[in-house]
Amino acid sequence: MSVPRPFYVALFLVWLIVTGRSATAADRPLAEEAIISLVELEIDDEAIIARIKKAGLAFAPDDAALGRLTEAGASEAVIEALRKAGAAKKPAADGKAITFPDIMKLLELEIDETTILKRLEKSPTVFVLDAEQITQLKDAGASDTLIGALQRERPISAQAAELITDFAVILDCSGSMKEITKEGETKMAVAQRVITDLIEKIPDGLEVTFIIYGHEVFGDANDPRNCKAVKIVRPLSPLDMKGKGELSRLIAGLKPTGATPIALSLKTAGAELAKHDTFCGLVLITDGKETCQGDPVGEAAQLVKDLKITFGVNVVGFDVGKDRAGLEEIAEAGNGHYFNADSAEELADALGKLSEDLEKVATPPKKEVSNRRAIKVLKPDVEFPPYVEIRVVSRGLGSVSVAAKGKYGEEIRIPSSTEKYEIQWVPKTGLPVAMLKEFTLSERKVIEIKPEEHLGMIQVNGKGTPKEEIMVYQRGLGSIHRLQECKKYGEIMVVPAEKVNVRVDGEDIEEGLEVEAGTLHELE
Repeated sequence: MSVPRPFYVALFLVWLIVTGRSATAADRPLAEEAIISLVELEIDDEAIIARIKKAGLAFAPDDAALGRLTEAGASEAVIEALRKAGAAKKPAADGKAITFPDIMKLLELEIDETTILKRLEKSPTVFVLDAEQITQLKDAGASDTLIGALQRERPISAQAAELITDFAVILDCSGSMKEITKEGETKMAVAQRVITDLIEKIPDGLEVTFIIYGHEVFGDANDPRNCKAVKIVRPLSPLDMKGKGELSRLIAGLKPTGATPIALSLKTAGAELAKHDTFCGLVLITDGKETCQGDPVGEAAQLVKDLKITFGVNVVGFDVGKDRAGLEEIAEAGNGHYFNADSAEELADALGKLSEDLEKVATPPKKEVSNRRAIKVLKPDVEFPPYVEIRVVSRGLGSVSVAAKGKYGEEIRIPSSTEKYEIQWVPKTGLPVAMLKEFTLSERKVIEIKPEEHLGMIQVNGKGTPKEEIMVYQRGLGSIHRLQECKKYGEIMVVPAEKVNVRVDGEDIEEGLEVEAGTLHELE
């Protein structure tokens, strides 16, 4: 979705062009928004064209993009330069979009990096890696070269721009949908059956919103509330098998009754799709034209301007008769397609074609696949003293060995599915503390824990300096099990959330203290 461009950003772009200064940002391919900024700032055509030739483009200058640039005021000379720049670009290689799990799988299969890099060149995927993913890549053996290639900014290819993640469906529930078709069913009954089939065919994981209009009637025909009857019955969210079932049941219960506020429904769908700054599409199923004095053609054009609506605003007209021309204009303004259906069979064919197209361009859902047996200790939400690391410790007969270690947020592997481990939080000063004892993980999955759910803190206050030490301990059979220690009053000690004793200079000052997880216990 378009956002206001701060004035200082525009000035910076002008500065780069006028001075010809060399900077990292200046060498990046130009986005469509950058060119619009230059046009709106009335930069000379020669300067804009020179910039295009030097930097290249970060978008495909197709008819839709050139149309938006022309509307923004770009001259024919600039448009021609964009066409040439687009023609000069090496076409994106065809290939399935490669995902982060795909990269991880290739690394785990020990595929050489040269092969992975070549495969990456064929993919339209643009990676934005967070710290956790970088850690996972390094753990899997990825070099800095491969990580750099994944992070490097690349122009979005025409193929990538076709892949969508978000989709909106708008269904007409106006009173005219009660009309009987030539097959003897109501239009609504046919639409419910066919749209349910469409929903079933939508690829799992696609973000889907479902909107209806005309589902309510207020007062008489002139009541203005009738033209506000637009409802989001499914907010934008990932669609899975459960969601498909819920949506199908909802569709089965719809009753046609009211007006036809198409423009408002398009605007409402646009607001839902605007929640994510990603490639998207829309389909409107209706049996007639706008009846609420709205401007659906204008709204469709606005969606193209505001969103990355690469799949377009597609319109399915069901038994529309003379209203067809107006619906075709909506699809044209929205860079989509119009499908005409005069019967139940044709409606099924139209939506079937749409579902086929949707399946081709829908981005594969993100899969949470883990073939690791690991634990991830999250950064605590309460303040803890400084720490060094998290350890996975194996205890044998009279021996202790560190099986694995890591930091907050990192996946720390659990080597064996049967051995019992101790998960330790290691402070900067003091003794390692057991967060989990005799921990086992038989399944290949990642377990997340927080320190404040298993550990508490003790602070002994006093004057001067202890002669010996401050110690937190538990009594065993004829022995003392030391849990934590420090040398100064006021120092915070991290201890297990258990019943403990506290000793200062060899004398107990607290016995049987119940340490609460995530809590600081102050003792005098």
